[in-house]
Amino acid sequence: MTANADAKGGWLRSRAWAAASLLSVVVALGTLPYAPYWWLQTILPRLRPHVTLWFVAFGGAILAGLFAWAWSAGPVNRTKGIGVLLTVMVLYLLFLYTVYRHEAPAKKWHIVQFGLMAGIALQAVNVDGKRPAGLVVGLAFLFVVGTADEVSQKFINMRSFRWLDLVGNYEGIVLGLFSWLAASPHSPWRKSEKAG
Repeated sequence: MTANADAKGGWLRSRAWAAASLLSVVVALGTLPYAPYWWLQTILPRLRPHVTLWFVAFGGAILAGLFAWAWSAGPVNRTKGIGVLLTVMVLYLLFLYTVYRHEAPAKKWHIVQFGLMAGIALQAVNVDGKRPAGLVVGLAFLFVVGTADEVSQKFINMRSFRWLDLVGNYEGIVLGLFSWLAASPHSPWRKSEKAG
């Protein structure tokens, strides 16, 4: 953690999390040409016949980790934070069983992937209600990456651009944002009243 950035009010809070965020983008964009083969030959055969249930289980495991994180962040807004996390899970399930119900299994990954990327990116920036620069930089970064991830698929063999996939990236970012706000001790919702 870069205490100097936090003390000076800069937008960067942690160089380590920023590096992790950039690495997640490199991996996400760098694996785009290979992902169809992995899904069809390796991942999908292991998830069938209950693919959506695996996504529910994966989301539930992430939710359990977020609950533990929210609990460890301390008592300030803990109950509200857990309520937000439950709402995020309900929205995630609604997306899986309505919008993405008849979509290919890989399409359901967009929400999870960009939700996780949002959590990592927001850990890197200084999110403060009085100085919104960190949140603006973090969200702009995520929306640019989410857009580039989908638009670049027009130019990759066996990939194609779909508006629904782009929306899935954005849905994941929004769900990741609210999950991070609810669970992270660096969230303005969760910071102690003494520090605020």
